[in-house]
Amino acid sequence: MARFNFDEAPEREGSKSLGGSIFRVDLDTTHPIGFGFTQRSIAVYRNNLTVLQSSSNPYATVAQYTADPLIAGYLHPSSNKKVRNSAAILVGNEGSGRVILFSDNPNFRGTWYGTNKLFLNALFFGSISNVPAVNSGE
Repeated sequence: MARFNFDEAPEREGSKSLGGSIFRVDLDTTHPIGFGFTQRSIAVYRNNLTVLQSSSNPYATVAQYTADPLIAGYLHPSSNKKVRNSAAILVGNEGSGRVILFSDNPNFRGTWYGTNKLFLNALFFGSISNVPAVNSGE
């Protein structure tokens, strides 16, 4: 690996940060968290590089970034490789409850109204968002 001077870090690494861009995700509208949405393709606001790996359970990934997710804004090419096809929303069973993971803040500063419904659906329908077990024989 190459070695760089510390004072060069802001110029070298700054372009890899994500200050805020708009992305396309594929939402499972049949899932309780997708309740009220009529189109599978929705736009989300993203301002971090948190990446969630899609679940091995085909029912647990509620929303997934598309293969070409960037709609508007800037995304460094190395970050694009990480974001595309990654999970945007995951649901998992934990004991008798559920864990719902969002890779982005659906309520960020109250400016992106389209995803507030996802957050509220997670609150109201979280208890019925069971993740079906997958039979390994298929």
